[in-house]
Amino acid sequence: MNPTEKATSRLKQEPLHYISILEPLRRGTAQLLYAGEDGVQIRLGQTVLQSAVSPQAAERLLNRLPQVPQMFVAHEDYEKELFERLCGGRDAFEPGMCNPCRTAVYTDSEPLPVSETFDIRRLGSAYAEAVAKQYHLFDDLAYIQERIAAGVFYGAFLGGELTGFIGEHSEGAMGMLEVLPKFRRMGVASALEADAVNRNLAAGHTAFCDVILGNEASFALQRTLGLSVAARPHYWLAAPERAEN
Repeated sequence: MNPTEKATSRLKQEPLHYISILEPLRRGTAQLLYAGEDGVQIRLGQTVLQSAVSPQAAERLLNRLPQVPQMFVAHEDYEKELFERLCGGRDAFEPGMCNPCRTAVYTDSEPLPVSETFDIRRLGSAYAEAVAKQYHLFDDLAYIQERIAAGVFYGAFLGGELTGFIGEHSEGAMGMLEVLPKFRRMGVASALEADAVNRNLAAGHTAFCDVILGNEASFALQRTLGLSVAARPHYWLAAPERAEN
């Protein structure tokens, strides 16, 4: 059994929870840092995603890294606690630096119906600043520009006016979904995500997204569209600047 097969055999026992590791491995977009009976660790740019079978194994995997990653995705509670300790304790993390999420995954093979009310098309670089200004979860123009340049940002237009947008993160997760205020409750979000699901299906990918705990509107949208939600959370942790390994 090769390292990737070792990595996926355990994770496939809980595929909804581990999709953010499984799908990049399947797409070949991740660097596999470690795969063994005790855990899996991959890298996507400046982000390390990990799942270890025990606190001891999690600590061994973290200690293998040459430096603290800018972003760490812990799939087990004890991995979150270990990373917080490595970065100076929980108090070192300001609001927004630790986001507990549950994954929603489209497990069907049939495309979703997409409302014909909107003209959904790929966004070019001219929309980067408008997208960054409207998106509410983070302020990172450079990241928005990079994702638009990757060709994975789409907008829904009505009468030539942008009503909302959706993108795709580097790990392949659908995200950065936003509907402009004047167009809310018109079905824009459903149309955008359904279209994104269908594009994933057409490319032979599994469509998935992360939903931050407490975002009940998003959880409702996922279930309405037929996505299955993981039973337990994972954690996106942004390392404090002073953290060192």
